[in-house]
Amino acid sequence: MGCCGCADEPSSKVEPTCLAPSFQTPQGSPPAYSEQIFVKDRSCTDFFAVIIILALAGGFAFMMTNVVKKGDIYRVINGYDDNGNVCGRVNLRENNPNFPRRGGDYTHTPYLEVDIGVNGVKSRKCVANCTSADRILIFNRCVHKKETDTINSIIRTLRLDEAVTDLGIAWRELVYLLLIALALSLAILVAFRYMVQYVIYIVLIGAIVASIGGTTYLWMTWYHEKKDVENHEIMPEDSSVQPYFIYAVIMSVVTVIVLLVVLVMRKRIQLVMQLFREAGKAVCAMPVLLFQPIFTYLLIGCTVVAWIYCMLWIESAGDIYINRKNHTHFKKDALLLATRWYNLFLFFVACEFYLGCQHMVVACAVARWFFTRDKKRLSLPVIKGFWYLVRYHMGTVAFGALIIGIVRLIRAIISFIQNRLKSYNNACVNGIMWCCQCCMWCFECALKFLTRNAYIETAIYGCNFCTGGRKAFQALSSNILRVAAINSVGDFVLFLGKVLVVTLTVVSGIYLMQKKDGLHHPWIPITLAGIFAFLVAHCFISIYEMIIDTIFLCFCEDCEKNDGISRPYFMSRGLMVRISHKQISNLNPLNPYKSLHMHIHLR
Repeated sequence: MGCCGCADEPSSKVEPTCLAPSFQTPQGSPPAYSEQIFVKDRSCTDFFAVIIILALAGGFAFMMTNVVKKGDIYRVINGYDDNGNVCGRVNLRENNPNFPRRGGDYTHTPYLEVDIGVNGVKSRKCVANCTSADRILIFNRCVHKKETDTINSIIRTLRLDEAVTDLGIAWRELVYLLLIALALSLAILVAFRYMVQYVIYIVLIGAIVASIGGTTYLWMTWYHEKKDVENHEIMPEDSSVQPYFIYAVIMSVVTVIVLLVVLVMRKRIQLVMQLFREAGKAVCAMPVLLFQPIFTYLLIGCTVVAWIYCMLWIESAGDIYINRKNHTHFKKDALLLATRWYNLFLFFVACEFYLGCQHMVVACAVARWFFTRDKKRLSLPVIKGFWYLVRYHMGTVAFGALIIGIVRLIRAIISFIQNRLKSYNNACVNGIMWCCQCCMWCFECALKFLTRNAYIETAIYGCNFCTGGRKAFQALSSNILRVAAINSVGDFVLFLGKVLVVTLTVVSGIYLMQKKDGLHHPWIPITLAGIFAFLVAHCFISIYEMIIDTIFLCFCEDCEKNDGISRPYFMSRGLMVRISHKQISNLNPLNPYKSLHMHIHLR
């Protein structure tokens, strides 16, 4: 089993579509066989990345053994007193003679009583109950009521107790709204296939009208404001002539850009519409793809729980010491501090790995579907895509997850430094840190975009991550206007789909909650239903977005590898008519349009 290889060689040859006996190439020879672009004979890619992740996991397991030795999760959950004894637990005696009061049975004193002074915590002690009139129990801590005024005010302001009651009353309606969001998401996907042209035209016309209308309104407002100043109806110092002028100029520039973008990409917008239709065909052929996010987000949820559990252990660990107030505490050494960041880094890598696996399975299934001429003979594409992932490309996904995880860790470190420097209130330093954070965010977004397209190239050719990234960059850079159309118009249409699902779900929630008696704040379950609706819509539409990106790159590779005559295209007729005029002229130097028409007709 090889590593890091890219099988660019054709794995098999397939016969072209049936052509008329008299149809000849310009050289007079019969059509040659066409390449099977989707590679089936593959080898393992980027296996070293899997080894690195396993080594990182092993290192983290070793570091967690040190954490378990020095920590006790109940120090965080139950709390500990000034002598280092955990409340509600049996504490072992300390061998160090400097801590003679540590150890004993505290199971009968399960609550930690905390006295907070002006300069911080005064004392901690374990108590049997928290029934004092001036105390209140919060997270197993007995805290003085005057220290909980802020918490109580927040609870009263948000009506949290009433909110819990409302959710208990309206739980059936929440289930109904979740099912409504699910049905609406599926309906949106169907609409994207059959009515996407109307949606895109409405979006473009709305953007143009809004830009022109906003520009006209700002200029008219500026003109009237200026006239009022000239007529002494408004004092110059009270007028907004200059702000309106700046806003009008900015809006004018935006309008010009929108008009130019629509003008330049008007032909590419038809490609966007056709890609939506092709994605709808792929979903109909492989409906199992829509269930991929369920497994992905279940794994991410389990990872979140594991990360929190490890974090509690890490925060509880430390070497015992006595501070200046003669209180026993636990201090973290360098290894424990490194474990804290290590835990966060592995959390980032794990989440990106799960998402990358989802992208790879979808890309493999859709690419195999695209490069199969007889779609009826396609069997179990999603399962085979999962097999390709597990058998060959786990390393490629691990490689991408490691890179993005490193970038996210750097962003987290910058945020940590930024919070530490807030106390100095230095505008220059704050500006530098914000610039660094913004640059790293942009870099992360670009890296995620390139990584996702690298997965698609790997799914097509079976190549490693670096080769897939290079191929993806070449394909995207040579089709930059098409990419711009998809990422602007296409992504905005998908965003509108999410907004529509959330809006209709909220409207349905308002109708259902009006008929429900006993609710104190109906907006709470309605808001929760809107959040659930957005998550459901995002799960389905994110898969749709990945399908569109895969079909687009397959379309680009098909145009690059085939010419439509000696090597017939794999794409559908709808995509074939979107080929540029320059590519059409290569079909037949005497009559390119006739050749294209003949080829489409014969397909």
